[in-house]
Amino acid sequence: KQWYQRRVAITAGETHDFYSGCIVGRVASRIAHGKFEVDGKEYQLTLNNNNNTHLHGGFTGLSKVVWDCEIVGDTLKFSHTQPDGSEGYPGNLEVTVIVSIRTKSNRGKVKGTFLSLDMTATCDQATPINLTFHPYFNMDGHDSGSALDNKLTVFDYAGYLPMDPETVLPTGEITDVPGGYDHTFHLCSKSGFVVPAAEIASKDEQYRIRVLTNQPGVHVYSGNFLDESKGKGGAVYGKHGGIALEAQNFPNAVNVPAFPSCILPEGEEYKRNITFSFCF
Repeated sequence: KQWYQRRVAITAGETHDFYSGCIVGRVASRIAHGKFEVDGKEYQLTLNNNNNTHLHGGFTGLSKVVWDCEIVGDTLKFSHTQPDGSEGYPGNLEVTVIVSIRTKSNRGKVKGTFLSLDMTATCDQATPINLTFHPYFNMDGHDSGSALDNKLTVFDYAGYLPMDPETVLPTGEITDVPGGYDHTFHLCSKSGFVVPAAEIASKDEQYRIRVLTNQPGVHVYSGNFLDESKGKGGAVYGKHGGIALEAQNFPNAVNVPAFPSCILPEGEEYKRNITFSFCF
């Protein structure tokens, strides 16, 4: 089979609310009680998850806005300004995402394709930031049902972050025993270079997607709350219908001193890369 004959990305209709294919922020994942402190000042964010947690940037986070887009050479440039006070965040945040695609060939035959996102941001006030890209995949085919038969590999990780089952927030520990399909894995690399983070493969291992990143973690989410949303070609995506490999900082890092800082100082530049490698 050729790669293009198996459609593996999960894409839903206009009414979906599971962040499929979105840039997520200003802070991806959860912030406990929507509260944090920067430079001695406490901020209260919107609570869009169970009325006690701020999730994926709030009601009108970066996944819910229209971005400016332009073609720059052989790349796509997306940009957006999130104003001071949006969802409760401090500062005017200028965000840019450059999307590029390249292929790897061997003797003229394409052996892999790379989708790369270079994400940068600046802000006129100190602010938390944690951007990620949130596609879902089912390597056995987007319409094949549960993705739990996909094979997961996480590369060179120091441990995973145990989650409180009630709040779905990290407990603050980093342990050495992997715990399932809704957890953040702490990646070992501290070099700042883009390195392999995780991979999912089809049951027959003929189709693979690998995520590479310079983020400190990768959150593996197996679509636990997909709710029979209708997608492309009439497909229906139920619970566990797709897997998201979310390269990002740790959930609630703004409130846990032991986690990598997510505070972007005023005037400094945030720079992260997320690359997906499609191999066959």
